[in-house]
Amino acid sequence: MKAVHIEDNPAARKNLASIIKEYCPEIELSGQASNVKKGIEVITIHKPDLVFLDIEMPDGTGFDVLRQLPQINFQVIFASSHEKYALRAIKFSALDYLLKPIDPDELLQAIEKAKSELEHHKTSQKIQTLIHNINDQSKEPTQLVLKDKYGIQIVSVKDIMHLEANGSYTKFFIHNQDSLLVSKGLKDYENMLPSQQFFRCHQSHLINMDYLLRYDKRDGDYLILKDKSKIPLATRKKEVLLKLIKQL
Repeated sequence: MKAVHIEDNPAARKNLASIIKEYCPEIELSGQASNVKKGIEVITIHKPDLVFLDIEMPDGTGFDVLRQLPQINFQVIFASSHEKYALRAIKFSALDYLLKPIDPDELLQAIEKAKSELEHHKTSQKIQTLIHNINDQSKEPTQLVLKDKYGIQIVSVKDIMHLEANGSYTKFFIHNQDSLLVSKGLKDYENMLPSQQFFRCHQSHLINMDYLLRYDKRDGDYLILKDKSKIPLATRKKEVLLKLIKQL
């Protein structure tokens, strides 16, 4: 698997090269670059299978590299020192990132995932979603990549009506679409989706407050959504819900 590393910090480039040499003999690190312009040149020349991409560089960002390439037919693993908005956009796009200093075990996991997705040609849609979220002027990403057993689907966050835990999976109920069963836990999406919009009303349920129709306490505590779904409300969540409703 041929790889290139685009990173403005010489020590970080040296560290990744050392880890790859020791732990990833199947990876050939064929090129390095220290900025956006040289990064595009290195990718064009070496045609890698995998690109390790820094986010913040002197002449731009890793996203600028992706924007300026006419075609993306490689896997991307981002690396950053900062947990900030850019990483939220990456998470929403279901792309991998590593926090620096890079941990060898996390690197190996990311590489294994990259190999699998390279075989199934899953990168292009994810990159498109990432660029959309980065270009969007709102503070929160507006599109989310969901992966089920059939492939990848891109959904608008505003169209997600509610989510339901299903063991270690999560079932998405989406406006005017079929439901999707995704192999990631509900807690992951609770942490990812904006808390001012999505409310964990029950251990097994997360709802989009934009779709809340009524709070009904005639037969226990339930929330009725605009799609007529009847969602249980945990007793300990009642006070939080009432505060949210007042804010709305």
